[in-house]
Amino acid sequence: MRQSVEQFAAELDELLPQLQCQRCGYPTCADFAEAIVRGRCRPNRCDPGGSRVLDDLNRLTGGTEACLDPAYDTPSLPEAVIIEESECIGCTLCIKACPVDAIIGAAKLMHTVLSGDCTGCELCLPACPVDCIHPIKINKKESVLFQESLLARASFHRAHFRRRQARLGGSQKPRKTDNRLTREKTIADSVARIRGKREKMRESPVSDEKDTTL
Repeated sequence: MRQSVEQFAAELDELLPQLQCQRCGYPTCADFAEAIVRGRCRPNRCDPGGSRVLDDLNRLTGGTEACLDPAYDTPSLPEAVIIEESECIGCTLCIKACPVDAIIGAAKLMHTVLSGDCTGCELCLPACPVDCIHPIKINKKESVLFQESLLARASFHRAHFRRRQARLGGSQKPRKTDNRLTREKTIADSVARIRGKREKMRESPVSDEKDTTL
């Protein structure tokens, strides 16, 4: 029996890391999976999943993409982020940006990251008005240990994301004035800002964090 678009998209979504990082240009991993099924984009945009996820997507879709699109390919990625608590102004913007509720705090009070829950999506970086959030545990994306970690934690991250969506009353719907191209441009701009911050961090790394690059 032929699969529906929704069923096939759900099958592809199961292959994705579930970081909800938006690096692919889509708001969620599920949106990216659906876009592939509907022919809106090629399956070579999952930056964290790298060649492992690309091979899996090619296998299911019959794709022949040999490598990631360079526009969506970053050699190294963080496992998590930290907040410099002494610099935090308690604006709550990072809490609102986090797709898995991995940041806790209250208005005008210090925020902190639950490192065990953080996906390393970095969506909180451009949201912070005082640049007090920094990526940590930078790893080579294609390393075996990094990919094994993504694979092992995908279900955990998916559960936390769905729990947040349920708390918010379902999927976060775009504003009526938004359209797909506008959303993709906004996401692309955010990714560019994040990469800019990451480059600055490489030039001036946080001294008290251990580098676990493999």
